[in-house]
Amino acid sequence: MRRGPSPTHSLPTRRSSASPRDPNSLGPLRPFPLDPACVSRLVARAHAAISRVAASRLYRRLLPPDSPLRRRLALLAPARLSLLGVGSFESSPAARLQLALAALLRRDFLPYAASADLFDPVLSAVECAAAAELGFSVPSIDDGCRLHVEEPTLFYMPHCEVLLYDALLAANWESPAQLRRVCVLGNSFRRYGLQAKDNRSVLAAKAAHVLAARRFAWEERVGETGDLDDEDWFARAFNEMSWHFFEVEDDVDLAASIAGGRR
Repeated sequence: MRRGPSPTHSLPTRRSSASPRDPNSLGPLRPFPLDPACVSRLVARAHAAISRVAASRLYRRLLPPDSPLRRRLALLAPARLSLLGVGSFESSPAARLQLALAALLRRDFLPYAASADLFDPVLSAVECAAAAELGFSVPSIDDGCRLHVEEPTLFYMPHCEVLLYDALLAANWESPAQLRRVCVLGNSFRRYGLQAKDNRSVLAAKAAHVLAARRFAWEERVGETGDLDDEDWFARAFNEMSWHFFEVEDDVDLAASIAGGRR
């Protein structure tokens, strides 16, 4: 993988084709017990990534005290963090760094009682067990990011496809009050808008909610990827990342905003 915009992660509607007899499969049938040593090693690698991200320039500058971004997050007061599309954090150093950032955001910026979950169809049973030890629940159903939130929620969606951001917004598009419960840390919606202006009709068709949301989204780009190393994993994990808060007034007709964008 090279520096620059990373390939997006997709969440297919079907699970991986791994055999149900594979002890690393996410499926419900696990005739062989998990190897606790494998889980422990992965948890240790995740903790090492957490320590590395916590000490990085990226994390020190991510949410400056008294910044507008920090105030918006405090006002939202997320009761839940959801990490979507992280990929295999056992095989990918970039995915481990992304998991580490999610763990730190929950620890340092969410209320003590906040819950956390993560999902990607590629996760193995070992990864699910390690995630549980790290304090993340793992849903058993792939809903394609159509998550209707019941409480203020921070969604960290690193390098996901635009379809997934759009599905999340669509599931919470019923009212301004509902949409205000959502915060997204992921690909820049502003950049999607610029791409749509370049006559990319396919993007416009896939991302009607993303494009409409730009009218009332407060977006702030994460300006730097942090410390570099020989493999440049920080750049791979954290490039093209923006915060999005949806500051939509109660009198906004969200349905009309979508219809207008499709004309």
